[in-house]
Amino acid sequence: MEYRILGPVDLWRDGRPFPIVGQKQRTLLAVLVLKADQVVSHDRLLAALWGTEIPASGRKLLHNHLWSLRRLLSTPAHLSGTPAGYRLHVPANGSDLALFTAGTRAAKTSLAAGDVLRAADQFREALALWRGTALAGTRDELVLTDGAALEELRIAALAGRIDADLALDRHADLISELRNLVTEYPLQERLRGQLMTALHRSGRTAEALEEYRIGRRHLRQELGIEPGQDLNALHQEILSAKPAGPGKPDAVVTSRPLTPRQLPADLARFTGRENSLRELDRLLSDGTSAVTIAVVTGPPGIGKTSLATHWGHQHMAKFTEGQLYIDLHGYSPGEPVTSMQALDQLLYGLGMTQDAIPHGAAEREALYRSLLADRRLLIVLDNAARADQVRPLLPGSSHCKVVITSRDSLRGLTATHDIHTVTLDVMSAEEATTLLTSILGGERVLHERNAVESLVHLCGCLPLALRLAAAHLAGQPNLLIGDFVTAFLGGDRLTALDIEGDPRVGVRHAFALSYEGLSAGAQRTFRMMGLHPGPDIGVDEITVMTGESRADVGSAINALMSAHLIYRDGSGRYVLHDLVWLFARELSHAHDSERLRLSALSRLFDWLLHAVRAAMDQIYPSTLSHELRCADPVHDLPVFDGFDSASAWLELRYPMLMSAIHYAARHGYNAHIWQLVETLDYFLYLRNRVDDWLASLQLALQAARQAQDLDGEGRVLNALGMASLMAGHVRECIEYQQRALDLSRAVGDPMGEAYALYRLGYSRLWTGELHQAIADNSQAADLYRHLGNERGEILATVALGIAYLRIGRLTEALSSLRRCWDFDRASGNRADEGYTLWLVGDVYDSLGDSEMALDCYEQAIRLNREIGQSRFEASALNGIGRVHRKQGRLSESVDLHQRALALIREVGGDKTTECEILMDLGHYHLAAGDAHEALRTYRVAQDMADDITDRYLQGLAQGAVAEAYHVLGRRDEAAVQFRDALSVLAPMGVPQAEHIAKRLR
Repeated sequence: MEYRILGPVDLWRDGRPFPIVGQKQRTLLAVLVLKADQVVSHDRLLAALWGTEIPASGRKLLHNHLWSLRRLLSTPAHLSGTPAGYRLHVPANGSDLALFTAGTRAAKTSLAAGDVLRAADQFREALALWRGTALAGTRDELVLTDGAALEELRIAALAGRIDADLALDRHADLISELRNLVTEYPLQERLRGQLMTALHRSGRTAEALEEYRIGRRHLRQELGIEPGQDLNALHQEILSAKPAGPGKPDAVVTSRPLTPRQLPADLARFTGRENSLRELDRLLSDGTSAVTIAVVTGPPGIGKTSLATHWGHQHMAKFTEGQLYIDLHGYSPGEPVTSMQALDQLLYGLGMTQDAIPHGAAEREALYRSLLADRRLLIVLDNAARADQVRPLLPGSSHCKVVITSRDSLRGLTATHDIHTVTLDVMSAEEATTLLTSILGGERVLHERNAVESLVHLCGCLPLALRLAAAHLAGQPNLLIGDFVTAFLGGDRLTALDIEGDPRVGVRHAFALSYEGLSAGAQRTFRMMGLHPGPDIGVDEITVMTGESRADVGSAINALMSAHLIYRDGSGRYVLHDLVWLFARELSHAHDSERLRLSALSRLFDWLLHAVRAAMDQIYPSTLSHELRCADPVHDLPVFDGFDSASAWLELRYPMLMSAIHYAARHGYNAHIWQLVETLDYFLYLRNRVDDWLASLQLALQAARQAQDLDGEGRVLNALGMASLMAGHVRECIEYQQRALDLSRAVGDPMGEAYALYRLGYSRLWTGELHQAIADNSQAADLYRHLGNERGEILATVALGIAYLRIGRLTEALSSLRRCWDFDRASGNRADEGYTLWLVGDVYDSLGDSEMALDCYEQAIRLNREIGQSRFEASALNGIGRVHRKQGRLSESVDLHQRALALIREVGGDKTTECEILMDLGHYHLAAGDAHEALRTYRVAQDMADDITDRYLQGLAQGAVAEAYHVLGRRDEAAVQFRDALSVLAPMGVPQAEHIAKRLR
């Protein structure tokens, strides 16, 4: 028996088809095959056959159809009934879907093993199973949902086959096929990228660029969006590449959008290290001696990163699913990258968005290891400081291979992992001479062999020192190597190359030689870059610190890049090697007065504060409207054209801003730090970066207190309260906000008092003090109104609306929240509008106006999806599911609840919303007659409510558990839970308390 659904749905027995009569029978078979060997519920089958118009005799008719279908099967027992539904047993490879899935999986395995030709053939075999539109002949609803999902799998396999063909240099043969596919699927950026790649590699670069323009115009016109990051990156690669001849691309073009390729560029003249490279080859062994983790260790400047990068490029074909790279800054002047920050960056490289990354360390590690499972990737963890810094970054599967570079041997890792250590020493004299020859040319080296030997000796055979010296000589082709060596020996700088065994001194001396060749302006720029907190620097920041014109700074940057003292990263910002950074900072301390250094840093922090404020004014204008307490910026501020550009500007500079905050905290820039952190407060909330949010606010609080700035302390305490609330620390939240309220009153700051009252009242929604929440927010709204701050009044009114909704004062809730919605729309505050919209939907739902509720929820979904607010999108999806449940549309209801639950778990960290969704999912199970599943779901929600100490949700969860016990006939247990719920909810005055009281009576 063979089941076919990848085209018209039919059955084959003994090599011939058995016709299936009727659309409903084909639909029924398709649903069972899609869920092969799984129980499909009666509700799902009924919905598949009749949608929302299920006849009164639907159950009986369903059984008739199932009986008819069973008669067609060669083994009728394969279709079996259970109390929950029906299950179809499909033997291994008994359906074209199973064959297709196995075929594509085998093709991906071949790709991972580097067998591209076999992968292409396997993809073709799998795709040949398709005979037309998937699920053809079934009901339209099934074709449009499950059929569309199957079509996505077909397109993915097709794109995989094209990737393999591109790797086999079949570029010209693919162009016609890809043109047809792009016409059929104009929004599929991966296919368009493959067409661009095929055209470019066939020498038709102009047409490749035209395809990008066509695709960009189409996306703008149809969706109002720009092409994604991968298509833009491909476009830039083609623009920057030389014209490619047929089958001979000059630039490597990545055509698999979510495959990370993060290795830094390989050294063009990598020399020696043959033994070390062979040691690393043990990572590729499949025998008993195979290792997963290699630690490359040795002193600074020895070439650890170069070795790891070169080896990775050598074996790139063996890691077809990508290469991840991260610099952990273990020995940087600034703060090392924490494990959690590193996990963030690695998860971004694996395609995760910030909202999808959970807050908790354990959850973040689990997500990372899950994404790596069964994938063959290379992970390079560069410049690690300690074993505990890298341990959370190690995969749980041996499929991935890890290369760690560190000055430390990381012996602590041996306690938990099998590692292979590759210890680097200085180069041999022969290798060092070969390296110099590759850079300077054989004739020049041969002509001055003795001078070359002296240079090798003076550089201590340290690769970084050798390369810097060679770069200096290569830039001056008329300079004799002997003269260079003489100058090298006679300089009055640190001559640590004479001190054996101290590579940092040698590197410092080599840096000094490059530095001396710079103009005065470039030298000053270099010294100022050494003062910057890092880890990367933008032109604006350099201009601010130096006080030079942008043109002069540009010339200095070009000179520094030519001297190999700095390099530009993929985002256009500038980076100094850690040791170069130290050298530049030391130079500044040696040559620049303390007044000059402090002035440069003050200008930098002033400018950063104004620039961040300008960005935040686009993202979320402050309700406090405080003037910044710093000097006016000495350089033009960035200009933003709305939310997106401001958000992108902050995202790009986010690591630098975090470093600046820590630097300011260490060096006493107290006024700058607390203002910078408080200005960034909403951005950190919006991006769900709770770890950094809490840590930076603690630094800001300490700074405000050291400055004895009570106003600043109060503002930071307010922010700390909100961050604590989002982290689930409700008690700390209330304490922080009560202290903020006391401080604002003590210093006579009515605006600060209003803000503290609002935040305190908002937090009381979690403690269940709903009437006090109304009192606090009413007082805050009155105070804001008196001060003429309508935006602040609206914030307090939102909190009022939520409290009114919870205690059942629905008319007041609707009036409050509609007013807020109108204000947000008029002011263009999309973030708050997305939040308020689903709250208004909740009120309409409580009022029984399902039409208005659905309209609000649908608008909320569209808006929040546009601005990336997945938490509010999940709440709106859940709201639609709730409305459908009340309308009796149970199959649609459960689908929406489950989608909402999956989305909020992807976001991570928002246990309040997850708890609310679980409650609604439990209500669905109870309505569907599955009280046991309802009880299980309610208990999970109850545990979650206890964890976040949300008294309101605790009471609702206890009441829901009691209701499930009641339905199951477990009356004693129900009575206990009802009493507990009543004791929590009755003091709040919520309508649910009255219902529970009736149950107890």
